Amino acid sequence: MNDTRMKKAVADPTTVATVWHAMQTICREMRHVIDRTAQNFLISQLHDVSVGIWDARGGTVAVPVGLPVQFLGAGFAVKSLVEKFGSDIAPGDVFLTNDPYHGGHCCHLPDWAFFRPIFAEGELLFFTMARAHQQDTGGSYPGGYFPNGFDIHAEGICIAPTKVMVAGVEQKPLLELIWNNVRFPLGTRIDNYAMLAATKRSEQRVIAMVEKYGKDVVLECVKQMTDRTEKAVREEIRKIPDGTYYGESATDDDGTELDVPVWVRAEVTIKGDEMTIDLSKSDAQRKGFINSIYAATYGNAIAAAVLTFDPALADYHNEGTMRPIKVIAPLGLVVNPHYPATVGA
Repeated sequence: MNDTRMKKAVADPTTVATVWHAMQTICREMRHVIDRTAQNFLISQLHDVSVGIWDARGGTVAVPVGLPVQFLGAGFAVKSLVEKFGSDIAPGDVFLTNDPYHGGHCCHLPDWAFFRPIFAEGELLFFTMARAHQQDTGGSYPGGYFPNGFDIHAEGICIAPTKVMVAGVEQKPLLELIWNNVRFPLGTRIDNYAMLAATKRSEQRVIAMVEKYGKDVVLECVKQMTDRTEKAVREEIRKIPDGTYYGESATDDDGTELDVPVWVRAEVTIKGDEMTIDLSKSDAQRKGFINSIYAATYGNAIAAAVLTFDPALADYHNEGTMRPIKVIAPLGLVVNPHYPATVGA
């Protein structure tokens, strides 16, 4: 075999650090684009928005700022996109979803997510995402919060992963159909374009980085980033004495059946450098809108664990963080409901 084909990409420490921090900076720049151009106060003022970069298999690369419930489970959505569309993913495509159940893995319907694949040297390398809370998403009640909804369709329009841009061409009739089903179509349109612009900026920055360092070097940097974070997180877990720890908390009620507490119960087992967060003893899913889909539960559970680690790791969490942590939430519980349970709150 040709020796050049056997040669592995080498990334020196300076390049790894540069790529690592560049990924973080790109995400912050995405946030800045949205902050400066969105009109919805939930996004531009309350910063109910999350952005990030994932690899082509759904592994988390960079998520420096945002809401864990919105982005730490986004890898599941990337995997669903790849499974659904397969080879029908091309440069210039953009996918929109807000569906908690059918491949979107969004925590609730107001959180719309735009995913843009990033190609370089003819290969799909990454996905970038902008997810933000829209001021309305249709449904029975303005804003998407409706405690007495019969099912999730009462909470708003459900958008399974859908291609809204094809090879850079906006699918205007499809977007107009979606916007026609919300109460503030003009404002939602402005916010959506802000999010699309953010994903475009991310694509431009990542491609420029690949052109500077080369595809193989960038991918090697990402591998080293992930492996280093995993090692650091395992060291943090190892500091916790082995054993099983228990905690529980309840809401007053589910918003529909009043004054009946709804419990989430966690057993956290530490064994060496691995952690298992088991929510199996939580209450069954409820009629009211406090149910949490698995991706949202996963994100919040991972975030709770991360809060116990060295804060110096805060800017460096990625797929390596998740590798030593397992989250168990059986289907049918309030922490992982069956479709079409309401999830607005």
